[in-house]
Amino acid sequence: WYVNSKNTGFDFKVNQNYLSFFNRENNYWIIANDSMQEIDTIRCNNNITTDYHDIKILDNGNYIVFGYDTRLINMSLIVEGGDPYALVDGLYLQEFDMDQNLVFEWTSWDHINITDNLLIDLTAPLIDFIHANAIAIDHDNNILLSFRSLNEIIKIDRTTGNIMWRLGGSKNEFNFISDPLNGFNMQHNIQVLENGNITIFDNGLLHETPTTRVVEYQLNEIDKTALLVWDYEHPNQYKSIAMGSAQRLPNGNTLINWGLIVNGQPATITEVTPDKNIVLEIHYPIGNNCYKVTKKDWDFSINKIVGDLNLDDTINILDCVSLV
Repeated sequence: WYVNSKNTGFDFKVNQNYLSFFNRENNYWIIANDSMQEIDTIRCNNNITTDYHDIKILDNGNYIVFGYDTRLINMSLIVEGGDPYALVDGLYLQEFDMDQNLVFEWTSWDHINITDNLLIDLTAPLIDFIHANAIAIDHDNNILLSFRSLNEIIKIDRTTGNIMWRLGGSKNEFNFISDPLNGFNMQHNIQVLENGNITIFDNGLLHETPTTRVVEYQLNEIDKTALLVWDYEHPNQYKSIAMGSAQRLPNGNTLINWGLIVNGQPATITEVTPDKNIVLEIHYPIGNNCYKVTKKDWDFSINKIVGDLNLDDTINILDCVSLV
């Protein structure tokens, strides 16, 4: 089944024992049960504009979201030709407990310099220098954040808020091993695997030859090495200019959403085995695109009665009211 949710439903996914999705008209997350009934709404605190790219509900019921504030910065003091009245976006990461008490907060203003971004025009009047798009929790309970505009993953200490390391980008601390492309760029959707490795959807537009792929790295956090142990490019050599995701499944296969593919190609979803054989491929009609795709064992407690719009197991006048 499907629902035309218009602007409500971005990043729709199973999140622990709930469903989470974003309302882009009013900028908040919706948490629903298996009957698609809304049980909670979530947004950032302290006048931070909630972002739609990711939300993580944790084992203990806490949840992590992020958002932005915009500050007036005199960029002429930072870069030559900078706008003295530039509007610059900075990121806030916030963790809340089950009672929506703020228990942890981290901001890019305290830890990342605007000039770490070597790709955008820092003399522009509007500067989005960071652009976060994915959250992951490492096995030591610290936080991994993906920053597309910085081409990097950072690890944040959950207690102190200090940056533990930076992978990729202008401040890269790691040596990439056995990776012919020497890292990733403009990436999406980081995942921590059971074996401790990480997977990343590498949009790869800034490689010498633009290459979109999924990469799996084995990180040595002491020696600061990132060993490429698996990667995958589609036989059609899709190039993804935005969006995209990769999910390692329990059976060892990898589910890949190729995001916004160039040359007008429609959304494509591919599942491949560890030895790179395609076992599932879904092509949507031209004009459709997918931000993120996940595969999960999940049973919806929703009836399939045609016309029961309010899902009360009965067709009556209340279903007509649901149309209004």
